[in-house]
Amino acid sequence: MYQDKTLEQILEDNEYKELVKSKAALYFILGGDREDLVQEGMVGLVKAYNSFDQDKNASFKTYASHCIENEIINAIKAAARKKHSPLNESLEIPESLPAGRMSSPEDELIYKEFWDNLKTNKDNIFGKLEHEVFLRLLQGETYLEIASVLSKTPKQIDNAIQRIKAKIKKL
Repeated sequence: MYQDKTLEQILEDNEYKELVKSKAALYFILGGDREDLVQEGMVGLVKAYNSFDQDKNASFKTYASHCIENEIINAIKAAARKKHSPLNESLEIPESLPAGRMSSPEDELIYKEFWDNLKTNKDNIFGKLEHEVFLRLLQGETYLEIASVLSKTPKQIDNAIQRIKAKIKKL
């Protein structure tokens, strides 16, 4: 029962851990993983413990369930806003050199060959999924469109895009 337990006991209780995991399993967070949602759910459990009013004629587990779900949803909304993500996380893929960057014809040729190699995956830089995702990104498709066409989850597409960005930055 709730009033007989400390916060530490609640957090260690397998019943509440499973409640948090089951709520987290229902959602997806862009740029995160399942464990991120579980952690957000645990924050919701702590908030439930600290704000529960026994006089409201509700069980602690029911109240905690709502608090956990609300905390997870708030985290997903915050991640979707990308309010705090740095501007340099984006990766521009222009077809030609921006004006004023490198003006020599040799530089332009090297740049074009670089992007052509990426598009054809000539040097096997990308895995099969990464290459397919890369080509679809170039065509302007969204994460959800790519996921649907390739029968993958949006999280798998997001992971592939993060690997693509890392590989291109390294080059």
